[in-house]
Formats: sequence, structure tokens, C-alpha cells
Amino acid sequence: MAKGKFLKLGWFGWTFISVIAVTLIGSALFFFNIFDLNPMSLFSDSDEQATDADELPEETTEKLEEVRGTVGKEYQDIGQFVSETHDFYNETTGYGGISSLDWDRQKDEANAILTTLDEKLPDVDNEALTNDLEQIQKLANAVVKEENTEDVRNLHRMFHDLDIALNDYHAYDKIWNATETLGTTN
Repeated sequence: MAKGKFLKLGWFGWTFISVIAVTLIGSALFFFNIFDLNPMSLFSDSDEQATDADELPEETTEKLEEVRGTVGKEYQDIGQFVSETHDFYNETTGYGGISSLDWDRQKDEANAILTTLDEKLPDVDNEALTNDLEQIQKLANAVVKEENTEDVRNLHRMFHDLDIALNDYHAYDKIWNATETLGTTN
């Protein structure tokens, strides 16, 4: 009986269903296009290099506390700079903001990062922190020269991990393993 009802949908029913399907698909494409979103990001996990905070081994947690107690205390001015810059990236790239960046703001921030690092980098004696700050300089220079979202994403991840390492930043659920200072690089 249900089979018969299915077949008796008729040309009007099939036309109606087709119009609804085409409208939904068109709306989805329009939405992703207008907001410059990547629909494939829904089906991929781009954070495979990250470590979930609740999965951290005890030795990593101890290393984290050690880094905060030594490098974090010694370089509090850099810790403050890292915290403020991390806040900027949370505001401008978090919760999907990475797909609709304001490039003027990103370039202004990258220039501010370069200016600050030019002042502070010569005073840093810690090799891991120096390497991280030099990597940040390279990424910031790339952001100024090119509009590549991957560079902004990597800058955000570096500032995120440095904020965890240098400051007592607890509002995180992942460590991106992007820095030498944190001591959990791949």
C-alpha cells in the first residue's frame, strides 16, 4: 500500500520536491560563498596536531608548570605582550572568524608584533623562546606581505601555546604543539 502511495506522488509532487531540494542546495552554496566559508572544513579535522588539554600526560603538565615558573617569571613583559596579542587573535580569528579576516587589521597587528619583537628580542636569552619569537617574526612578515589565512592561523596557535607556557592561561582545551618554549613540539 505504501508503495502505491509513493508512486502516486505525481508530477506536481516530484516538481515540488525537486524545487525544495534545489533551493536548499542553492541556499547552502550561497551561504558558504557569501561568508567565505570552506564547506570541506565541515568534513575534515584540521587540528590533528593538537593535544587535548584533558589528555595531557602528567610529565607535560609538570613541564608546563616548570616553564611558567622559570621562563614565564623571567620574561613577564613578553608574557604580557603574548597575552594581549593572543586576545587579539581570539577576537579576530576565533569561532569561525578565520574565514572572514579583516586584512587591514591583521596587517596592522602584524606590524605591531614586528615592532615589539624588534625591541624585546635582543633581551631574550632563552633559546627556545628566542626561536619561537623568531618564528613569529617570520609569520608576521608573511602576513604583512601576503594575505594567507594559514599564516594568521599559525600565528594564533603560536601565541595560544606561548600564552599557556608563559602565563597562567587556563581557558584552553587544546595545545597546538606549535612552540619550542612549551616543550611539547612534535
